Amino acid sequence: MDLLIRINRHYQELTEQEHQMITALQKVDLAWDSLTSNELAKKLYVSRARIFRMLKKLELESFAELKYLIQQEKQTELSFR
Repeated sequence: MDLLIRINRHYQELTEQEHQMITALQKVDLAWDSLTSNELAKKLYVSRARIFRMLKKLELESFAELKYLIQQEKQTELSFR
C-alpha cells in the first residue's frame, strides 16, 4: 500500500510529534539506500523507539519497508516531472 494512503488512513492516530516527523521525512532529501534507523532518529531529533512506534501505527512491518515506500514515492515524483 502506498505510504500516503497509510498516512491519511491513520492520521488521527498519530501524535503531533509524529505529524512533524512525517513532514520532515517528506521535506528532507536523504540517501535512503544506506540510511539506518539510528541515523534517521538523529536527523529528526527523536528516539528510534519513537520511529518504530510511528511505523507500527502506520502498519509498517519494518524500517526497511518505510525506506522502500519512500523510495517508491520519490520515484513516482520523478516520473511525473
